[in-house]
Amino acid sequence: MFSTHWLEHRRYRALWADPHRSLLTLESFAETEEDGGKDLVAAGKRITDAEILGHLQRHAADELRHARMFRERAAEVAAAQGRHLGTKDEEMGRAYDLSGRRAPEEVNSHGFFQAGLFDEMGEVGYIAMVHVAEKRAAQIFERHARAARAAQDPQTAEIFSSILRDEKYHVAWTGTVLERWRGEGRAAEVDRAESRARRGRLMDAWRRVGLRSASGFAHVMLAAAFWTVLAPFGLLARLQRPAAAGWREPRAGGGLDSQY
Repeated sequence: MFSTHWLEHRRYRALWADPHRSLLTLESFAETEEDGGKDLVAAGKRITDAEILGHLQRHAADELRHARMFRERAAEVAAAQGRHLGTKDEEMGRAYDLSGRRAPEEVNSHGFFQAGLFDEMGEVGYIAMVHVAEKRAAQIFERHARAARAAQDPQTAEIFSSILRDEKYHVAWTGTVLERWRGEGRAAEVDRAESRARRGRLMDAWRRVGLRSASGFAHVMLAAAFWTVLAPFGLLARLQRPAAAGWREPRAGGGLDSQY
């Protein structure tokens, strides 16, 4: 476990020490937080419990504010690099896109389903999914805060630390609601919902790993095919090719008097 965390910290630290990758990551986090905020706003329109609605509205406002914070920091980083956001960098940064190339029916990188699926999931399923997603987000932001500080980027580290305080509140209120439902005799329903949410996050992480590793795997397979198939057969064909005859003097008296 220690080695895994150490390697992850080194990877995050290298990310924030790289100006280009840090810019792309900030933009991607901004998009992710905005997605979550819009999801929560849409879900709030379907909630009838006044207490839950109040938490959802505050939660949605937090997510949208986080998106603004990430975008403002991205703009500062871009200005320091002499770049303009939303131009060439967007195409160059696909490999660092944290959103996982979302499809309409899938969850995004923050763990939120698209708003249209709230009715299918139900109130308990949705809150359980948000709870699991926010617990994971809190862990990620804490690691990014430490890594950014170690990479001598205190401004970005402070943003993550500030957002982390909100994430802890999000975990607390969703957990409190789930415990309330358990006390009302809905423990089995809550447990099933949390289990589905965890499985969903594992599958989503697996898909993202597949997307990010596909390019590297293709390069490995192409290199293996070249050195084991194409290169040996090419060399064999070269060795079996007859030697060129070269230049030969024309025969005496055999020249042409004209071109016709």
